[in-house]
Amino acid sequence: MSTGYAIAYALGLTPWERAGEAGSAALDKLFARAEDEFGGPGRALDLGCGSGMHLVALARRGWDATGVDAIGKAVRQARARAAAAGVPVTVVQGDVTTVDQVGTGYQLLLDVGCFHGLTDDQRARMGRAATAVAAPDAVMIMLAFRPGNRKPLPRGADETAIVRAFEGWKVVDAGSAPVDGMPKPLRAAAPQFYLLRR
Repeated sequence: MSTGYAIAYALGLTPWERAGEAGSAALDKLFARAEDEFGGPGRALDLGCGSGMHLVALARRGWDATGVDAIGKAVRQARARAAAAGVPVTVVQGDVTTVDQVGTGYQLLLDVGCFHGLTDDQRARMGRAATAVAAPDAVMIMLAFRPGNRKPLPRGADETAIVRAFEGWKVVDAGSAPVDGMPKPLRAAAPQFYLLRR
């Protein structure tokens, strides 16, 4: 998947940016829910942060926000977006299946469309890596398309695949993500938000 994303960023074809904008209000509610759980913002890790849209939103809310993405252009865009917004974030170019370079103790993990495009092996490694850097009482917010999508869309993931990869985590809530403003193929992929608790 990373080769496809690298090409898309190089060409400036990033329809998931519009998808991210469509879901921003729903994400704000989920961020607020996490803040209620922890008594305020804490440490957050955005897995597959892309150009940093959600990373900046977290930082604006007061989270100590770190993002990881494999694509160099996305990392540069995320750093530039944070600088333009005047918020402190850390953005690391790296692999979401290892993330050992970002430290530990993250209370909130965020994945808006990364996991659902990975192979089964990559999913298992991402689950282990995320668990290793998460705080014992961490929560995760994940957006995933329903399974069975045709290329070039990510293959999607359902609750069973998520729980299989994130051993020791439980899905405590799930619901349809807003699709207003998304391109038609992304709307048809029926994106879902999942809230997991460790």
